[in-house]
Amino acid sequence: MLLSVTAPPVAAEYREDTWLENVIGPELLLKGDEFGCHGLEDVDPRLDITVVSACKSYVSSRINASRWGPNLLSYAIPEGALSDKLADELVDNGFSIIGDQSQTDDQRLTSISRNGGSIESGLSDQSLIEEVPAGNLVSMYWIARIDDMNIRRDRGLVEWLVSQDYWFTTWGEWTTHEEASLSINSSESSGSITFTNHYDGMWRTPGTVVIDGIGDSFELEWSNVQYPPLGEGDRNLKPGYRLDTSGQLYLTIPKSESVTFTINNTDSLNYSASVFNGLEKGLTIAGHHTTNMREWSQDFRDTPLRFTWLIEQSKIPDKTLVLPLLALGILIATPLAIRWVIARDQL
Repeated sequence: MLLSVTAPPVAAEYREDTWLENVIGPELLLKGDEFGCHGLEDVDPRLDITVVSACKSYVSSRINASRWGPNLLSYAIPEGALSDKLADELVDNGFSIIGDQSQTDDQRLTSISRNGGSIESGLSDQSLIEEVPAGNLVSMYWIARIDDMNIRRDRGLVEWLVSQDYWFTTWGEWTTHEEASLSINSSESSGSITFTNHYDGMWRTPGTVVIDGIGDSFELEWSNVQYPPLGEGDRNLKPGYRLDTSGQLYLTIPKSESVTFTINNTDSLNYSASVFNGLEKGLTIAGHHTTNMREWSQDFRDTPLRFTWLIEQSKIPDKTLVLPLLALGILIATPLAIRWVIARDQL
């Protein structure tokens, strides 16, 4: 028994987070969260690139990356420049987004910067979020536990965020939505214009265009589902349309679908890619070193905020001699104590 406890492992062993594929993970996936990679605990991908495929295998075998597609896109890289070797490994494994303090000039990868600060109580900074220009993504930071210490969220900041005119999104959703929006083109025919989403990326993410110069009289005909109008309060991505008070029409079109727009005069119309639903800016929170989905998400599950969960498989502590020595001490002390008690009773 003692030998089995003290025998050193051949290699590091890692825990499995059962919440990733049971109850909490699927629930958050359905709401719109994204699952990416942060690797293996205490393994630097710049020193050991095999961690990239190991993390991908761990996460992708348990949950899809997004409701828009199963393929993992996002990977958290330590601060600093990205080597060509690591970049090749990421691309070979299907990753196309890195963050959030690393830099790269590799055109195959999109770098997301941490520009909104932390959501941790005592470290949050609302001004950082407000300073991000309209039409851009705010990427915040969250970690729920450091060693044995639980981290508290900033309740006031969370309440403020929920009240803002922001699109609550994720790294992958923001990036693929932008690509899809730029892939929408138009074709005109006898008083109507058809807008088609030609996006050919890994996910089936919708794209959004805004059309100027719309009057009150127009008709929309979708190629597939007849999507309902969106409200001002819709801040999680979904297909549909919204006409605002200034006469701008926002169309969010699913991948490979189209919508035909009929109006009396099409000459004055122009369109461009837009943030979803005409919202001010996008916002996501990156859950770093996520080792336990229950602990990392429990404070936010009743909010519309969306997270980019960067999953890390935590290491099982190395076996030591403490427990075996304690057991050996008990084995020796127990018969001695019994003999002492018997001898005292005889006296």
